[in-house]
Amino acid sequence: MHAKELKCKVAGIGAWGNYFDSWQALQALLNGDTLPDSASKGPKPAVIPANERRRAPLPVRLAVESSWQATQSANVSPDALTCVFVSGLGDTDLTDYMCRTLASEHKELSPTKFHNSVHNAPAGYWTISTHTMSAANSVAGYQQSVSLALLEAIIQCESEGVPVLVTFYDAPVADVLQPILSNQQAFAFSLIIYPDAADIEGVALSVTVQNTPVEKWPTLRNTSDYISSLYSDNPSARVLCLAEIFSQPNNNATIAMPLSKATSIAFNCV
Repeated sequence: MHAKELKCKVAGIGAWGNYFDSWQALQALLNGDTLPDSASKGPKPAVIPANERRRAPLPVRLAVESSWQATQSANVSPDALTCVFVSGLGDTDLTDYMCRTLASEHKELSPTKFHNSVHNAPAGYWTISTHTMSAANSVAGYQQSVSLALLEAIIQCESEGVPVLVTFYDAPVADVLQPILSNQQAFAFSLIIYPDAADIEGVALSVTVQNTPVEKWPTLRNTSDYISSLYSDNPSARVLCLAEIFSQPNNNATIAMPLSKATSIAFNCV
């Protein structure tokens, strides 16, 4: 049985992390530039109205800032895009708050925190802020979040013939969940993908699901402590293996990512 090859074009990219505030800044780090002297606390996406932005938790602001950058890079209106948002564990600070409150004597939850605790909160903030009426899916896949979200987005892009925004985001993990995931870095990354037949400029990407497992994620060329820590600890930052290819002038490469215990997903970038 031959696996079907899926194809798309990457037309825009956005990114945000504690030591970079754009795809261009992340590219520079991936290509060997030194870190800035100080880290940033978090993005302030202008597309979210000021009152809502003040109440928005870090995962929401990460996802929305990265998504907005990608739409600007692709020169596309956000309301033209179907969306896929993905996070390995979601907002663990709010998960911890909810569990502690409900386990206490006084069980009154903050309405704002309850509102923000749902896994699709970033997608909700994005679609409301940008007046997007297209479908917006929210995915969680722990360590396989990147490969699952990419497959979901590319299948939608090809089968429905529509451009898709796919955004990966994870914030530092709450202390109580550190034994499960040790991530202490904020990261967000967004791609705008178009059907392969679309008359636009972009990086061509072909994808195949393989009936052979891959146990390890691809090795990065960049070996800096910061990038290595991001890649190993932040589930959404596993997309850096693809971002590193995009950051090169001649980005011909093939990589394979884990997908499940019995399958993997191969990406060929041309």
